[in-house]
Amino acid sequence: MNEIFETRELFACAAGIFLAAAAVGLFSARRSGGNGAGRGWRFAELFLAAAAWTLLSCALGERGSRCGHLPVSNIFEIFQALGWCAVFSIVFLRAVWDLRVPVFFATGTAGVLCALGFANVRGWDILPVSAEAFTGTPWIGVHASFATIGYACFSAAAMVWWIFLLQNSALRKHRTHRFFSRLPDLSTLDRISTRLCSAGLVFFGVGIAVGVALLVGNFTLSSTLAIYKTGLSVLIFFGFAGVRILRGQNKISALKFARAGTAIFVAAIILLGGMACLRDDAGASGDISPRGENAVSEVAK
Repeated sequence: MNEIFETRELFACAAGIFLAAAAVGLFSARRSGGNGAGRGWRFAELFLAAAAWTLLSCALGERGSRCGHLPVSNIFEIFQALGWCAVFSIVFLRAVWDLRVPVFFATGTAGVLCALGFANVRGWDILPVSAEAFTGTPWIGVHASFATIGYACFSAAAMVWWIFLLQNSALRKHRTHRFFSRLPDLSTLDRISTRLCSAGLVFFGVGIAVGVALLVGNFTLSSTLAIYKTGLSVLIFFGFAGVRILRGQNKISALKFARAGTAIFVAAIILLGGMACLRDDAGASGDISPRGENAVSEVAK
């Protein structure tokens, strides 16, 4: 099992299955004209989505238990965790707001996020700045947890924004395909994306506040990289907060809100990877060890 996780094969399999589920769902939706996919296609889509989500859950759980910290300690793990949350969010949205997000939207988003983690996997799937930081004080875990939950809310909001943009484009171009008639109306999408953005600001804001407190308190994460990451997180927070306030005051339209929110989310993902590259240039430690002995020795260097 350790050898499998060391080569990250289960994460790659989960990403591939997510993308396959998205392809099946999109094909069946187009073929059925939005009038409900056939039972066989529907079963195949849900089976692949459930299998990929379960596989990714097991991979993240094993990674966390093996390394002794939350599986959000590096860029690779964050991408995988966001992919996990993207699929989980469709259940949450349906249960809380009765919003039926097409499954292929969630699996496609999850597949892309998980696959993005492999863009620079040897540079991103590395030890945290301090391996003891995630066990030496519980506040590091609080910071990572709230920040990741905030990103997850933004990911769910991004999915709703993408549906909004698709539906808006269909209405503007007078597309009569039955598929578009089954998507939620624009007012519902705007209301729910606003709520998700607000929830993301709350969780992400708490995570940032804890991170800043740790940085000012000169804890183990006080480094040049930590300052850069904190500054980037603050910019992302104010970016989302700005568009949310403008939308709340009706100073921007729902369409501009969706476009701006999507742009900020994509920029955050890109800058997140870029920040990891800065750590690479600083001479970060190597790949995660399956047993943990090398972790202490690498950090000691």
